Amino acid sequence: MTSAPADAGPYTASRRAWPAFAACLVAVFMQMVDTTIVNIALPDLTTDLGASSADQLLVLTVYTLAFACTLMTASRIGERLGRRRVFIIALAGFTVASLLCGTAAGPGELIAARGLQGACAAFASAQTIAIISAIFPRARHGLVFGVYGATAGVAAMLGPVLGGALVGLDAFGLGWRTIFLVNLPFGVIACVIAARAMPPVVGTVRESLDAVGVALSTIGLFLLIYPLSTGREKGWPGWLLAMLAISIAVLVAFVLHERALLRRGGAPLLRLDLFAERSFAVGAVLSLLFFSVFTAFFFTVSITTQFGLGYSPLHTGLITLPFALGAAVGSLLSPMVVTRIGPRTLTVGMVVFAASVAWMAIVIDPARHDIAIASLIAPLVLGGLGTGVFVAPLQAVILSGTTSRTVGSASGTIPTVQQIGGSVGLAIIGIVFFALVGSASSAGASAGADDLRVRLGDTAVPAVAQPIVVSRFSDCVSRQLSSPRPEVSPPGCSAQGSDADAGPQAAIVREAQPALRPAARVAAARAFLEAFSTIMWIICATAAAVAAISLAVPRARAIVPVGTPASVG
Repeated sequence: MTSAPADAGPYTASRRAWPAFAACLVAVFMQMVDTTIVNIALPDLTTDLGASSADQLLVLTVYTLAFACTLMTASRIGERLGRRRVFIIALAGFTVASLLCGTAAGPGELIAARGLQGACAAFASAQTIAIISAIFPRARHGLVFGVYGATAGVAAMLGPVLGGALVGLDAFGLGWRTIFLVNLPFGVIACVIAARAMPPVVGTVRESLDAVGVALSTIGLFLLIYPLSTGREKGWPGWLLAMLAISIAVLVAFVLHERALLRRGGAPLLRLDLFAERSFAVGAVLSLLFFSVFTAFFFTVSITTQFGLGYSPLHTGLITLPFALGAAVGSLLSPMVVTRIGPRTLTVGMVVFAASVAWMAIVIDPARHDIAIASLIAPLVLGGLGTGVFVAPLQAVILSGTTSRTVGSASGTIPTVQQIGGSVGLAIIGIVFFALVGSASSAGASAGADDLRVRLGDTAVPAVAQPIVVSRFSDCVSRQLSSPRPEVSPPGCSAQGSDADAGPQAAIVREAQPALRPAARVAAARAFLEAFSTIMWIICATAAAVAAISLAVPRARAIVPVGTPASVG
């Protein structure tokens, strides 16, 4: 059985196509959930494993980085070795990597296991588009790819909700580890279904592996994303800046190599001729920008609510539930919208999302030192609705001009672009967000000091000592919030150990503790909410840009299924 033409083989009429499709959906659901579910567990795993803020970002970005670096190579290997075989092996590897993540004893182990998990996710994901294209006739592609796109989108949005529920339940006392271990039964089930129902899909032409392209793309992306993830905490040493500069040169060399190889009639890892198709080129830009803001949105929500406001993982997950519900509705409505206005569905979805983020930025008041959850329900539902409307048809728009010859390369290129967008967007927003927290440290310290003065009146701290306590508190809070590691108390500011061992000072600190804790929460809330509000406006502006760019998708271009010749209006 070959991957093209998709409706030519006897297998496409078999009822076994649907179980095979179900295995693909389970795989993509797990892969996309794992891009966002970890956000919720960051505070818990930070405490448990002693992870720094750079470690936290790496836990998030190494998954998408490994995903992005591996996808195009994975697609080519699938063409050569058989997509069914590679899919099953990769899915089994993803399941094993999830086990390693769930049993990690330190941040280094978790980061390594997450990298393996991302690489296995890439090898599985790179096969699914070609597999689905092969096992269903063209007449059903619109339906199955719509379901596939909606599943991927909703899974990513459900990640925080599922993560919050799992961490909150604390099954068997495993805490944050359950967000990884929950993949085990689903991975095993999907592997069994795929082994029984999925056909041996192979490419019509087994092209040689572009080893130079693999090396250049992998090295270039690593040199780009690693410094962005760790630079803020390390203070941007010269060697990290050099890595960024070298990454640009390596990625330019990659593009030049791919172009030269294509002109010689070779088999480049990235088919640059795909970008000559306007729908594909514009769709790739849309994917890059959208997934950068989408990943950053959930990251900043999780960090602000848990580190800034002290919410539990379950509480944070429930906050994002309206967004996930709206996304589910939007995904269901999207086909009807597409029928009426075609590619302009993308524009409508992003305009709605941008409006919802602006609404959130307006209703959040840092001076309240908390979030009025009721006021966020409507904008969150609206944001999810717009995201669902946008994501569901996005893949079909991008692939509407591909043919059976280019669908293999496209199946690796599309998710690569999405994962690069997520990795770079998360790294950049992380840098900006924590810089904004630092900028708001003075305001946070002032708000916390005002709260502390009032609360100290209800403690046994002597009146003469209260100004000293407030002064020290303000200094410590300001230094902590503006430091590269705002989750760690600066030297001399901890209430534990040598900072408060014995004597009058220790007694005063103990007496002040009932007032210090809530005052510190007020200070953190003020700084984090100010940063969060600014980030929402940045995301809003980027979403508006995505909406404007989506207007470049040709109106005459019908949203047609993979493998169907492009239509010309």
